[in-house]
Amino acid sequence: MADSLFEDFVPRKRVKKVDNKDYVDVDDVVKVDSVVDRVFIDLKDDENVDDKEYVSVDEDCIDDRNVVSSDDEVDENVESDDKGVDNKFIDENERNKNMEVPYLNQRFDNLDDADRFIRSYALKNGFAVKIQQTKKRAKVDEIYARMFVCRLAGENQDKNVVDEEVCVGSSKGTRRRDKLPRSGCKVRMFVVKKKKKDYWELTTVELEHNHDLVSPSKMTLIQRERHVTSAARNLINVLNVSGIRPSQTMSLFSNMQGGVSNVGFGSQNIRNVVRDERKKKIQVSDAQAGLDLLSRLKEEGGGKFFVKTQVDGENRLKNLVWVDPKCLMAYSNFGDVVAFDTTYRTNRYAMPFVPFTGVNHHYQSVLFGFALMRDEVKSSFEWVLRTWLEAVGDKHPNAIITDQDQAMAGAIASILPQTRHLLCSWHISQKFPEKLNTLYIKHPGTFKVDFNKCIYHSLTEDIFEERWKDLVVKYDLKDHSWLQGLYLLKEKWISAYTKSTFSAGQTTTSRSEGMNAFFDSYVSSSTGLKQFVENAQKAIERQFMREKEEDNDTKNKTRYLRLKTALEQDGASIYTKEMFRQFQVQLVEASKYFVEKDKDQLTLGDEVTHYRCFRPLTEIDKRTMYEVKFNKVALTGRCVCRMYEHLGIPCRHIIAVLNKKNVAQIPVTFIQRRWTRDANRVDGMLPYAMGCDDPTSTELTPSQRFNHMTLLTMSFCHSSMVSKERYEYAVEVMNREIANLEKMAVDNVDAAPNTNTENPIEENIGDELNEPVLDPIVSQTKGRKKPQRFKNPIEGLSKKKRKCKQCHEEGHDIRTCKKFGDQNKSS
Repeated sequence: MADSLFEDFVPRKRVKKVDNKDYVDVDDVVKVDSVVDRVFIDLKDDENVDDKEYVSVDEDCIDDRNVVSSDDEVDENVESDDKGVDNKFIDENERNKNMEVPYLNQRFDNLDDADRFIRSYALKNGFAVKIQQTKKRAKVDEIYARMFVCRLAGENQDKNVVDEEVCVGSSKGTRRRDKLPRSGCKVRMFVVKKKKKDYWELTTVELEHNHDLVSPSKMTLIQRERHVTSAARNLINVLNVSGIRPSQTMSLFSNMQGGVSNVGFGSQNIRNVVRDERKKKIQVSDAQAGLDLLSRLKEEGGGKFFVKTQVDGENRLKNLVWVDPKCLMAYSNFGDVVAFDTTYRTNRYAMPFVPFTGVNHHYQSVLFGFALMRDEVKSSFEWVLRTWLEAVGDKHPNAIITDQDQAMAGAIASILPQTRHLLCSWHISQKFPEKLNTLYIKHPGTFKVDFNKCIYHSLTEDIFEERWKDLVVKYDLKDHSWLQGLYLLKEKWISAYTKSTFSAGQTTTSRSEGMNAFFDSYVSSSTGLKQFVENAQKAIERQFMREKEEDNDTKNKTRYLRLKTALEQDGASIYTKEMFRQFQVQLVEASKYFVEKDKDQLTLGDEVTHYRCFRPLTEIDKRTMYEVKFNKVALTGRCVCRMYEHLGIPCRHIIAVLNKKNVAQIPVTFIQRRWTRDANRVDGMLPYAMGCDDPTSTELTPSQRFNHMTLLTMSFCHSSMVSKERYEYAVEVMNREIANLEKMAVDNVDAAPNTNTENPIEENIGDELNEPVLDPIVSQTKGRKKPQRFKNPIEGLSKKKRKCKQCHEEGHDIRTCKKFGDQNKSS
């Protein structure tokens, strides 16, 4: 088709004025040498000619046989030809729409139109184009010419040739990339905007390939044609901010466009868009950008947003603590118990992330602040705890739950001496199979039963001590160093000791680790500090929104009553929905217990009575007796199970005594205010208002405008899908209005946040700094280390060792066999 288009076309000669007398053929004066890198048509002899009107192009872009070019400076005859061309093609824009093949002197309103037309033509004809050269006018820094060539233009150059013998058998061989088989294709299109012209024009067109073309169905597989439009980029960024992974985003585009092959790009292109957006927003160091964000949040929080940093001698970020005003409010209401965990390291610096986590009145996890640490040494823990206490008004929690980190334990003892330090029982129990496996094998069935009975089912300290002594004697554990070490820590993790301390029913750091699971949806091993801070704020918003929903359900919905007793109705009016369910479980179980006075215990006056509670349907030798001491005047009591002291709601045994005494309401002495409906209003209403801006405000950023318009067009799309007629009309309207929008001017609003670094950190944010904070050192092993699966020692013994197929020895294979390597060298 290209050949037929230019079959009868005779290119006009390139002319030049010589000695101010006449125009001559340039080919008679200037001889083009294909070896020369660039070809210049030098018209400097004529003072009236602006040499910048003539562009220089690469040698690859010039061919003496089929290249057609046009210039401005021509004689009268040539000018009349131009007029003829103008008369012949009156409506150039209309012809551009109808013509599918580029042609000489084709005009475009702007460079973008030319780019779209050329790429569309290439896509329909089975090849891809690339930009080989772009020219600018130096004085105005304006593009005035661009050369598009086939992607197979040029020749391959051998670089970094790899010795094949070096890579054979090597586990870390040099990476070798596949090369694109360039064929020196001469297809090219040169578009120019000449001076004093308001349009772009194709001055060079060559459309003959020297290679096979790609079928249109496979064009999306060509790397250069995997183009992500601006609209798709905006949607990708919105989905990324919402925690949608690139693979999930790719599935969304695939469903919307009827298959992966119709999308036009892949998951890697989506990752590139996310990466580019991240780099665009961070114009300074990542650490400084994160601190700038925290500084802005501090200003918006009216001074209640707490931020403090610590840097090292190189001015790199070392430790960081920040506490949102919502976290401060939550801590003032529910700060009696805190879970402290440092196992989460999913960020580009592998810095341990510390969410200070607690429990609200709906038994939901609630955040009390955040910290990022470079290392897990005692000094760092002390700084973090001291700084966090400063943020929460030096209010010490009653209990703090952590793992068995010795540095952390030392810091807690130093900074929080009045706080009861409890250890995560789950982390300790996870070590039982490894540390006690020999005993499990040596005493199958018996040791595990006796050990669990001692650890988990001892009601009192005395019972635990008695069972522990029997365990040590029976299984000869006096020299078992690991168990003896745990025994020394018994007051921090054995339930017989910890139940005397209120911990909101918590015995593990699972709530803090549950927060880590939330962050897994938003962060990855490449997540920087700024994005991490943004996601932490999202976690706060999500948690407080959940709390608001539970407040609404508790207030506006009635509880289901199973027993329909006065005590149950009273509990439904006092507790939140979740805590009433836990109270209801104890209430129902209380009906299964028999209560009698303990005749063996002397009555302390006329007020205090000792009771024994047990399940009568249980065999006598398997019954567990629960002793309850109850004051019938003050309506106070204490059960040996200590559930009220540990969790804050009366246990089934106390409720059984209340039923025996015909008490119709829960005594005030058995009500913890933190579990009641208004517990989050003790120190004021929680700040539920999230600062929703008017979506029609002129101050919206481009990203916010995109989100708003996406919501508006959802109903439009839904209405247009119900019939073919509506759909075709909607498409016509959209295409027309998009064309009108493209003609409108654009503003210079930048979507990126303010990254002014003149005064990046206020004095109360951290130590006074004279220069921006630098990033921590990027981790070489990004993200959390993969947890190693615990292997039973028997598994290791029973597994056959690998043998080398060459020498038949154990411990290696043929790839690492030294004998085989020596034989190859000798041969």
